[in-house]
Amino acid sequence: MRIFQKLVLVATIFLTVQAQAFTPESGIWWNPNESGSGYAIEIQDNFLFVALYVYDVDGNPTWYTAGTTLQGNALFDSVLNYNYNGTCIDCNYTEPLVIVGQRGPITIHFRTESTATIQFEGAVKNIERFNFLLGDETDKMLGEWQAVLDFSDTGVAQPFIGDVMLFRDTFIADGIKFVDGCRPENTIDGFCTSFALNNHNITAHYDYSTDRLYVTVEDGQTNGTYLIFDYVLSVGLDHFVGDVEVHEDGFYTNIFYPVRGFRTANRSSVSLTQAATSTQKVASEVRGLFSMLNIELPNKNLSILSKEKQLEINKRHEIFEKMRANKRTR
Repeated sequence: MRIFQKLVLVATIFLTVQAQAFTPESGIWWNPNESGSGYAIEIQDNFLFVALYVYDVDGNPTWYTAGTTLQGNALFDSVLNYNYNGTCIDCNYTEPLVIVGQRGPITIHFRTESTATIQFEGAVKNIERFNFLLGDETDKMLGEWQAVLDFSDTGVAQPFIGDVMLFRDTFIADGIKFVDGCRPENTIDGFCTSFALNNHNITAHYDYSTDRLYVTVEDGQTNGTYLIFDYVLSVGLDHFVGDVEVHEDGFYTNIFYPVRGFRTANRSSVSLTQAATSTQKVASEVRGLFSMLNIELPNKNLSILSKEKQLEINKRHEIFEKMRANKRTR
């Protein structure tokens, strides 16, 4: 039975995450329906250690631990160690006793950076990283994020380009919550200059129907054409993974490039103060990331794709069009 369950988990992982890699996040995890117990997960390279603070049948707090290397990036399969006879806080220290594997097998299947399924002692629970401060899916973006975009499919010699997104504040438009900011002129000052807001503005919106964050970035001019970067992201508390489409405003390419990103500064480091002036730049000097690639902007006809994929892409573009319309009326 144990082997069968493991094979099912492996097959599930292969089917659900083979299209994109993600990094499960270290931190405090919990089941929101079981407040008072939780799971401290620490991941270093591909080794995961978990400490479970749960209760026995009499309601007494109990510690279990487990640790081993991950299989791939999403499967943890180990045994639970029972830890007991520890030292009280104000007592002389004596090493606690540990019975390795005493509580049987434990499996954690990570679905995203911050969601997973944990199985031990016959129970299966959905858990998530504990967000005790950052707010909802929009609020948690406040701060600075850095991304790596992968253009290797284009055949360029240097396929990786970095981007910086600075999210400053949230606003409501037409009953929809957004977070906005800019691609800053640098990563030192921590604010959006008037130039950055006028030429590299960023707006983001979390769509609960698709469970994704949609981010639109004004990229700048390439060969006299003003381009936009549209990101669709799965976001944890500190990481995101997804893809980006580069296109002219209103003219989509239907080609998507992989992207991964990381939080690099907290919200208190991001100032709402806007500099009245920045460096002496003018609109004709506005260049975007795409101009650095020195390639033509490719495109793909939707008609060659499956009906399911066409619906997915059309839904994506519909969300971005609504976002830009709300931004223009703000």
